[in-house]
Amino acid sequence: MRHQIGLITYESNVHAWVLDLTGAVTGARDVAGLGDVLPLTIAEHGAWLRSHGAEVASSGEWEIAETLDGLALAATGGEFNFAYDREPLGGDELEALIARARWSRADLMATVEGLPDTLLDWAPPASTIASFDAWAPEVRTIREIAGHVLQLETYYRDGLRDGAAKGIFEHVDDPATERARTLRRLRAMSDEERSRRWMPVRPGRTAAEEWTVRKVMRRIIAHEREHAAEVRLRLTWVLLGLPRANDHS
Repeated sequence: MRHQIGLITYESNVHAWVLDLTGAVTGARDVAGLGDVLPLTIAEHGAWLRSHGAEVASSGEWEIAETLDGLALAATGGEFNFAYDREPLGGDELEALIARARWSRADLMATVEGLPDTLLDWAPPASTIASFDAWAPEVRTIREIAGHVLQLETYYRDGLRDGAAKGIFEHVDDPATERARTLRRLRAMSDEERSRRWMPVRPGRTAAEEWTVRKVMRRIIAHEREHAAEVRLRLTWVLLGLPRANDHS
């Protein structure tokens, strides 16, 4: 089988989502560069799924199914749906995606469990970070990374509504409480609601975004896996030393 890729093109790079491996995403400077990284991303994500007992058959081959212009999306806050995100979602498939989100959350929590305050509150120098988050110009501590993940889960979950919706910097409760709220919202949906498009309007904006349940699950899994990897990387620096300063020019 060939994995279907949803591509977002930006001025200086591209992001590639592996649509049939929910939450698998990578990037490169251009489309040509994806040939080097996408097989690795597909292999890693398949290994992650198998480590949790899922059966995954993959040849590593891929093809671009859809391309979106990231610059054009910036006019609406950068949010987007692929056509794949709009496909109907049955209850059994939702439960399979919930299981994957359970694994991504468990992996993230395992990276921070038992860490002392000295590590949780350590922020490495900005020179170690390859790119900056526009929403977090200062380098986050590990504790702040964990809080950020919960804030974004709330943001994603509240995208499943029409009209006024929550922003990114909302108050959050503990991880178990926030995940329980997400699961209640997802499992309470009818067949029609699981497959429809929702149009939330975020604070400070007048244009609505477009969200679906598939998009929410894609974003939750990818985001948790990304930051679990970030925390693991931080901890390797403690043992092996900080990387050389990056050129942000």
